[in-house]
Amino acid sequence: MKVAAAVAKTYDYIEVEAGVQEVLNQFGGMETLIKPEERVLIKPNMLEGLPPERAVTTHPEVVRAVIRQVKRAGGIPLVGDSPGIGSGMKAAEKNGIAGVCREEGAELLAFAESAEYSFPEGKVIRKFHLTGELQQVDKVISLAKMKTHSFMGITGAVKNLFGCIVGPGKAQFHLRLKRRDDFAAMLVDLALLVKPVFFLVDGIVGMEGNGPRNGSPIQAGVILGGTNGFAVDLVMGQMMGFNSEELPVSRLALARGLVPGLKRIEVVGSGRELRWNFQPPYNLESLDGRVPPFLVRFFQNQFTYRPVMNEKCTGCSRCAQHCPPQAIKIENGKAMVDYEQCIRCYCCQELCPFDAVILEQGLLLKLFGRKK
Repeated sequence: MKVAAAVAKTYDYIEVEAGVQEVLNQFGGMETLIKPEERVLIKPNMLEGLPPERAVTTHPEVVRAVIRQVKRAGGIPLVGDSPGIGSGMKAAEKNGIAGVCREEGAELLAFAESAEYSFPEGKVIRKFHLTGELQQVDKVISLAKMKTHSFMGITGAVKNLFGCIVGPGKAQFHLRLKRRDDFAAMLVDLALLVKPVFFLVDGIVGMEGNGPRNGSPIQAGVILGGTNGFAVDLVMGQMMGFNSEELPVSRLALARGLVPGLKRIEVVGSGRELRWNFQPPYNLESLDGRVPPFLVRFFQNQFTYRPVMNEKCTGCSRCAQHCPPQAIKIENGKAMVDYEQCIRCYCCQELCPFDAVILEQGLLLKLFGRKK
């Protein structure tokens, strides 16, 4: 098994196109992945309608390069995602992807209606409700953004597919799957159901720290790709400076035999030696396996990071509107959290437009969290 990494230092289209082409060439080119006249869904990360320089979403020039690759191979490119806030159409206008779709003649899909997809082989989810647009395409390409993630550690090739769940449906998974490993297991099932034929990651400028929305852009200068999304994420996480085999999704994929260990993955391409030290998200270190589960549940306030609103909070109510357990209320112009109801999904932090949510350690986490 192999993963390709190509050096691409800027979003100048010539450089982006060369990087995407280099990655695809390692797997025989786009023409080996799709057939003429096939409808191909290109699924970028469009978390929110923010400008490309924020490094929150897949850069539009990378989307352009993949659209052109699909067209050259004779396929029919379509682009779509369901962001965490608002409609995909509005987000695409603001992040530049809609403009690229118009210029390249690629249809932009709304991801507005859900359909039921049976998945009897799923380990935790055997029936998904995903965008109905998946029923109208022949192939899927995951086109992710290299970022840290407060709940999953990183978000890349596999986590990107969570956008196939339409709007409010995402909150239901946070309610049902409160533990990191359970949520990660759902993502593994989702990836096996959607089965993208290729996974590309825009890492030219990634995000570190308080990702996936409120972190800091970091120049990484790479485009990653492969046919196995779990392998792509393993390599990406290691390049970011993390012990990627211990990250939730990767750990479960390894345990299920869906990907070999890092030592058995061949990394090829001009960017294969690249390494960085991404600042981790605040709760990247987990107590899973080091503290008995019943104690973690009983002392939740002490054993986990809890979201706390700082002085930047304006009381805009976005967090309250999108909190899965409805644990947030606006009082006296500021968001207030009911920690007995809070499930520690960190959606509030992910979606806050003012970076007003910090993750604060509980007392016992401070005492025991660093013990191995």
